[in-house]
Amino acid sequence: MIPHIPKQLLIHSAELITEFTSDKWGKPQESENVSLKHIRIEPSAKHVINSNGETVQLAAVLFFDCRNSSPSDVTFALKDDTVNGRTAVLQKVSFGGRIYTVQTIEPLYADKNRIHHYEVGLV
Repeated sequence: MIPHIPKQLLIHSAELITEFTSDKWGKPQESENVSLKHIRIEPSAKHVINSNGETVQLAAVLFFDCRNSSPSDVTFALKDDTVNGRTAVLQKVSFGGRIYTVQTIEPLYADKNRIHHYEVGLV
């Protein structure tokens, strides 16, 4: 079994901002903020392909451990994903005086059924 990421390595906290329901001009009408605790955010230079097929460079990666990070019921989302029964327009992370946009969500499994942690790519 893979050990969970130790809390002493999960030294950061951040705010996850999910924007919902765009108006006829495509602007979000409401948002939901969730405080993330016991996470880790590391700078990144990794290149990924976004939903438009364009290559973008990540600015950071957020590590969220399924046992030691909180809240345990957090949902990371990309554009048009469903969060709490509503369609997300955009998801952002506020950390260290910067606002990042969620670009990729990668669940990493401990075994074939259980997610060990998430690596969330931020631009």
